[in-house]
Amino acid sequence: MNSTNNENLNPQEQSVFFYGDDAPSYNVEFISRLNHISESKKISEDNYSIGGEVERLETTMAQKLGKEASVFFPTGTLANHVAIRQLCLSNKRAIVPEQSHIYQDSGDAVQQLSGINLIPLGPNKPYFGLDELKGALNTSISGRVTTPVGAVVIETPVRRCYGRVMPYEAMKDVTGYCHQQGIPTHLDGARLLIASVVTKISLEAYCNLFDTVYISMWKYFGAPYGAVLAGSKEFCENLYHVRRMFGGSLPSASLAAALALNGLETFQTDAELANEKSVELLESLDGLPNINVKQYEDGSNIIPVEIDRNVDLAKLYERLRSQNVFINSDTKSENILHLTMNLSILRKPNNELLRIFAKAIEDAKSI
Repeated sequence: MNSTNNENLNPQEQSVFFYGDDAPSYNVEFISRLNHISESKKISEDNYSIGGEVERLETTMAQKLGKEASVFFPTGTLANHVAIRQLCLSNKRAIVPEQSHIYQDSGDAVQQLSGINLIPLGPNKPYFGLDELKGALNTSISGRVTTPVGAVVIETPVRRCYGRVMPYEAMKDVTGYCHQQGIPTHLDGARLLIASVVTKISLEAYCNLFDTVYISMWKYFGAPYGAVLAGSKEFCENLYHVRRMFGGSLPSASLAAALALNGLETFQTDAELANEKSVELLESLDGLPNINVKQYEDGSNIIPVEIDRNVDLAKLYERLRSQNVFINSDTKSENILHLTMNLSILRKPNNELLRIFAKAIEDAKSI
């Protein structure tokens, strides 16, 4: 969206959200976009998530990621699960980051439903290193009962670690060693597209390191749901049978696929512009009194911001909200906020955002 052409937007569409992967979506927006899409092209039907717009999305994403094929899934949780399940058909152990969505937020689904033991590495960190991996692999094969690892999983960026990313060279070291040992690798790349924009490392460069990759379709492309799991043609062939076994072959998914394809058309350009604007805005915010912009090592689009203790954060939240600027009210401490940079930053020019923040901070001062 062009940030300089806001006159026709309603207040909701002018709102900037410094939290979440993108601005909140509503049914009325989905309907409006589908009407617009259908005016210029036919939205081809699928049959239980096979063919039609779903197939178009699968082909498009496979090409974008540099993979031979991809398969649509209704959720990323299921896509990750199926990837690990298929890679671990022979060896029922998988190494995962301790702070990953798979380990922390999937309710032991992989263990309960597929009988695969997850080994968490890198406690309270966004990633684990090669030495830690080697130690875990050695432990798996040196016990009284040899239990080899069937897959190694990496997630980047990691939401639970404020969007921190695994450095590309560290990723190359880990995946390279795995391939030497004949161990398949999977990338939970739910938010990989934003990491690619920030690090300026291409999607193909990331995905070439892994046997399989999951990418979210709703976090950035404006679809109501959806994910793709990409890999070799052999891996993806007939994978829809496993998807259906888990209840994931929706009778109709073409509308979600059409919305994802539509959002994908402009995402790269918009994301690069949003990243440039974010860098400039953060530099300007850091120059204001009562605010100190920090950075995480290996960070991406989630930025810690220290607010002076004489600023009432509840008042700051309300002052910003009154100007259609929304921040996350959950704080790491009494005076540290996290600002998430997403495409909604394109809705207002930086000078207006800077003015809004400056006025809100001044109004929220307690002394």
